[in-house]
Amino acid sequence: MGRDPREAATELRCIAPLAVVGGAKPQLVGTCMLVTNGSHAIAVSSSELLRQAGEPLAILTRLDGSTSIPVSSWTMARQAGIGIIELGPSQQFSTEVHPLHLSAVCATVDTRGAPSALVMIATENGKFVRSVISVHVDAIDGGGMSDDIITRLASPVEPRSIELVDGAPLFSWMPPDPVLGRKSEIVVVALGVAYRARTFKPREQPALCELVGLEDLGRALPWAEHTPPPRNVLEQIVGEIQDDPTGPLAGLDLDREE
Repeated sequence: MGRDPREAATELRCIAPLAVVGGAKPQLVGTCMLVTNGSHAIAVSSSELLRQAGEPLAILTRLDGSTSIPVSSWTMARQAGIGIIELGPSQQFSTEVHPLHLSAVCATVDTRGAPSALVMIATENGKFVRSVISVHVDAIDGGGMSDDIITRLASPVEPRSIELVDGAPLFSWMPPDPVLGRKSEIVVVALGVAYRARTFKPREQPALCELVGLEDLGRALPWAEHTPPPRNVLEQIVGEIQDDPTGPLAGLDLDREE
């Protein structure tokens, strides 16, 4: 079977291997995603994956494992299941591994019916590679017992064994929308975390993971706008209006009642 052509998309360069380094060869732990606002970068993965990872833990910035960024600490996001790794403003990346801009991250877990896939790191012939797994995304409302959507599950389109998808992001290939004037784009919609309950099976194939939204990335990585505002934008002026002694109303007593 040939490789999925979607693996060549430049947006997927943000998917990097998490590995334990220090030995003769890095040992793969799982998948993480790099995101930047243009001046600062973070990495995102499954908090459970990070909690159980060995040390010294690092993010590989080349798929051959030759360069890496050490993971000195990480914090849990307010959303359960997400761990955030601070990378700082001066990290060096490569043409193989590079952060995704925050503008390509969706704040809601909504694929709008677009083709979607989990993107994870696997090993092949001694090298780390990105693997694209096409999935169905289903919203589960608790079997009709609740009006609220309690979770979304990603189930493989084709039979697939449950692999290291914990921490694998979900990407959607959005088609153009002429009505809204949107071009086609590739966006990241959610983070896959281990679906341990196994209560629901919306498709023939068992769900690979539960999907968690990425709205916390906007809090951890504030938007950085480097473009100056247009000159024709009206700005609020605060101050006292001064009389012009040379103007057309000079000499008139505007407070006098006729």
